[in-house]
Amino acid sequence: MTLKKLILFVLIVFPAVSFTQTQYRFQNQDLPIETRVNDLLGRLTIEEKVSMLISTAEAIPRLEVDKYYHGNEALHGVVKGGRFTVFPQAIALSATWNPDLIYKVSSAISDEARAKWNFYNQGKDQKNVYSDLLSFWSPTINMARDPRWGRTPETYGEDPYLTSRIGVSFVKGLQGNDEKYLKVVSTPKHFVANNQEENRFAYNASISEKSLREYYFPAYRATVQEANAQSIMSAYNAINGVPSTANNWLLNTVLRDEWGFKGYVVSDCGAPSYLVKSHRFVDTKEQAAKVALEAGLDLECGNDIYANHLLTAYKEGLVSRASIDKATERILTARFKLGIFDSTENNPYTKISPDVIGSKEHQDLALETSRQSIVLLKNENKTLPLDIDNIKKIAVVGFNANQVVFGDYSGLPVIKPISPLEGIINKVGDQAEVTYVKWKTAARNLNFIEAEHLRNDFNNEKGLYAEYYDDKFLEGTPQTRVDNEVNFDPVNNPPDPYTNYRHKSMRWTGYITPNVTGAYKIGVNSDDGIRLWLNNELVVDEWHNRGATTNQVEISMEAGKKYAIKLEYFDNGGDAICQLLWEVPDNKSGDLYEEDIQAAKTSDYVIAVMGINKTIEKEGKDRESLELPEDQINYLKDIYAANKNTIVVLVAGSSLAINWIDENIPAIVDVWYPGEAGGTAIADVLFGDYNPAGRLPFTFYKSVSDLPPMDDYEISNGRTYMYFEGEALYPFGYGLSYTKFDYSDFKVKRKADKLILSATIKNSGKFKGDEVAQLYYKANPALEKKPLKKLIRFKRISLNKGKSEKIQFEVFKKDLQFWNEKTKQWTFEKGEYEFMIGASSEDIRLKKTTLIP
Repeated sequence: MTLKKLILFVLIVFPAVSFTQTQYRFQNQDLPIETRVNDLLGRLTIEEKVSMLISTAEAIPRLEVDKYYHGNEALHGVVKGGRFTVFPQAIALSATWNPDLIYKVSSAISDEARAKWNFYNQGKDQKNVYSDLLSFWSPTINMARDPRWGRTPETYGEDPYLTSRIGVSFVKGLQGNDEKYLKVVSTPKHFVANNQEENRFAYNASISEKSLREYYFPAYRATVQEANAQSIMSAYNAINGVPSTANNWLLNTVLRDEWGFKGYVVSDCGAPSYLVKSHRFVDTKEQAAKVALEAGLDLECGNDIYANHLLTAYKEGLVSRASIDKATERILTARFKLGIFDSTENNPYTKISPDVIGSKEHQDLALETSRQSIVLLKNENKTLPLDIDNIKKIAVVGFNANQVVFGDYSGLPVIKPISPLEGIINKVGDQAEVTYVKWKTAARNLNFIEAEHLRNDFNNEKGLYAEYYDDKFLEGTPQTRVDNEVNFDPVNNPPDPYTNYRHKSMRWTGYITPNVTGAYKIGVNSDDGIRLWLNNELVVDEWHNRGATTNQVEISMEAGKKYAIKLEYFDNGGDAICQLLWEVPDNKSGDLYEEDIQAAKTSDYVIAVMGINKTIEKEGKDRESLELPEDQINYLKDIYAANKNTIVVLVAGSSLAINWIDENIPAIVDVWYPGEAGGTAIADVLFGDYNPAGRLPFTFYKSVSDLPPMDDYEISNGRTYMYFEGEALYPFGYGLSYTKFDYSDFKVKRKADKLILSATIKNSGKFKGDEVAQLYYKANPALEKKPLKKLIRFKRISLNKGKSEKIQFEVFKKDLQFWNEKTKQWTFEKGEYEFMIGASSEDIRLKKTTLIP
């Protein structure tokens, strides 16, 4: 029989056989993953293996291996690759104190990611780097030890137990529950103690092993051992003199050997390069490749050390083939678990329809999550909820009243998001008049010109039309989009497919629309060539290579008018930056807020939506103060003088020292960055359609003076509710309700190696509501540096008025261990332990002391 006849015979008798399907053993999905990984590993050249250790791994056509771009984000919704549901920011997720709800949120996020991956032909049609949809650098589970840290909104707060419970739920929801396949890869970050933006690429965190083990490690350990996180991201900073990126003790001894982590470790973006130029840990980039790889770093986010120097290090004998093989094996294992080498019929996640993206179900979930996150900070004389039947006119004013503030690492919503103003108008309907007065920015230093003050001809919406070119000369076909602000800062901002290393020049066009008349300063902070036109006049022409500087020009502008602006920039390499800034006029006339005050005087209630945004807190920018900007406080003083029925709604991602507001304003609501349905949720709470039950995931301090220095990483030196001995403005775990809850019948029973603690909670008020019962303990034995108290369990329950529920917690001896610095072991010390249950870390309702042998 000829070869041609044999092939024809096989096709007739076995028509289902696919030769490409069985060309290589690694493509046989009936084989164990380990066997398949080893088979592919054995077929790869050393160059191809190295190419897989870079976050933007290109395809290997000869083996039918597709490209794989790591690097998307999903802190509170998918960030890149299209439009998705935008849930409340991560800190708001934690403020729900509801791990079951957060599991639903992250499950919805990963459903949408898989759905978009399916829409993109199993990722083949998605071409932008850092925008694929199966690997997410989320969640951020660094401890929010200091509220000044700019990335606090990305976290789950200051407590390791709360963070671990929310973190475990989030990772589980992202990765799915199929026995064979991962839905997506979750990457808890940044391991470890990444807690300041100032000098973040070079600082050394000096931390005792006790603080690391008891405070900084627990959430990571939980996501590895309980949630089976498939990836971990290392941090920029050093720990006790050794950069996290090259820290063998951290990545191998602790993470892999002690905790049993089986996944891959990815660097924070660009971190391997900082081993040379910032930490000066090694002298050459080849040495950087060696120390990072040997320390257990598998994947480089970026395109420098592994991309350009790992192969050289191998050829020079600095790096072994076995080390490269081990890293490649870990990376490939994750890809196989995702099913991307398999046919689609057996993978349940390949069946998820794009219809789920932004679906009604997910919109409702975003709304419910926002509701559950809102914290009622003050409610003097039962100001809230508002009774719409007794209100004729409401004034809505303030810095964030008509803004939708998502926070950092946020995607674009499918639906039109609801601002606080829109939520209130929708709620009130025709029952009362709503007067809105647009915020007029008072004087401060140069800040970003925000979307509120920018327009473009492309869609006549907020922001400037942006063009990104692949050369330095603004030539060729650009990628285009609308940018809410001009902030090209790839060193400090998350990876962006529009602003990666390939782009060398940009152009932004549109209009500035000021809301205050006066003399402005327009500034451009840049490192290389810029040209700036205002009203079609070239006012800055620095189109040449130069050092970083800020160019400023003065221009008089009238409120409400449009002023044409065009900004061009090219990058000649290095740490590129181009930012469009302004300084607005001083309020010297004293009548800037005349319209606001008049609205306040003629209204029954004033709802002032204040707070902060990414101009004050974000990646790359720490806060210098805990207070609201001075102009907001002065504004509120004027409004309150005009109308004592003022309610303050705070939009912010971290704690605020709002001392004057707390002393004077009758009702205060903290709504965080509440996501696409935030305005609706705010209105639901203000008008009593939802009884708030969010709880603070960190302490609100009265002043910066309450805090140790920013570079003090020892928690026992007065940080967090566990060690802070001063008077907090609002304590950890705090949050009010429209109803009242009574605690009774607190019992502690010992059974073998565990305690069973129970109590009865009754809703004795007039509204249905949720209560978050919080269990703390204090170790009375003379333990070294023992906390004042420590959260060990919590539970959110919902009760109709007049109803009761018995809650029960199990606590094991291992939960009460401390790190013994002498023996270098976890230790339980017998003796008396005080258990406290209550509504916050300070609002303790019942106590029991028990002897544990």
